[in-house]
Amino acid sequence: MIAVIAMGCYGGVKLDEKFPNKYSVFTIVCSLLSVGIATYIAIRQVGNDSKK
Repeated sequence: MIAVIAMGCYGGVKLDEKFPNKYSVFTIVCSLLSVGIATYIAIRQVGNDSKK
């Protein structure tokens, strides 16, 4: 989970460096998206583990 969130944040920061804007939109969007993806992966793993 931590790796997915860290990659999302890092990608957002790099996009903001390449395409500067006033509110660091890429960092915010990529961070929230990576948290959502990490949560989905964790829930899916728990579901798969409970079926076994």
